[in-house]
Amino acid sequence: MSARRAQTRDRLMVAATAVFAERGIIGSSVEEICEAAGFTRGAFYSNFADKDALVLALIEAAIAAQYAAAEQSIADLAAIPAEATPEERLSLALTRFADRSRNAGPGRDSRDAILVEQELMLHAARVPGLRAPYAAFVEACNSQLTGLISGALAAVGLEFVVPLDEAIDMLSAAHQHAQISSLFLGDAAAPTLERLVLAITRVTAGPPAARG
Repeated sequence: MSARRAQTRDRLMVAATAVFAERGIIGSSVEEICEAAGFTRGAFYSNFADKDALVLALIEAAIAAQYAAAEQSIADLAAIPAEATPEERLSLALTRFADRSRNAGPGRDSRDAILVEQELMLHAARVPGLRAPYAAFVEACNSQLTGLISGALAAVGLEFVVPLDEAIDMLSAAHQHAQISSLFLGDAAAPTLERLVLAITRVTAGPPAARG
């Protein structure tokens, strides 16, 4: 893909995100997206076969952005002073993840990001041809996050007290709940994930550095 075409594609995705957040996917037209992006229908169809193809691209971009936000936040653990407690290290990592994920994805502010994420999920559920690709994207993301979360807990000196797959399901549900709550309550919903992590983990023996 040429740089010019990549820029056109990105602008269309940014425009679609804003339009979808305001009007919903079903209520939005290709023409509205093109107008918001400043392009013709020809530019749209040279990048996406139809609106559903655009939806798939946005789903993939959203999942990739969330994973990148998590990966960067976990990498930050290396810079935290060794004397910090596991709880302090966890709190800092989750705070940085929340800050990054608020703006994760193409051109979205925090509210648009949440609205569009819900729109994408519901649209994929309604359209038979999108269900399998959406499920595959989510499964791939969960698989990547499982490895990241396991490594992050070891880095801060914590371990799950429940089976790993159950812990991931609970964390995903808590993240979803916090996102939806934040649409109405703002940042008042933010501590939910941290409280859950602390509730289903325990401190491991010895400091992270000593375990190598």
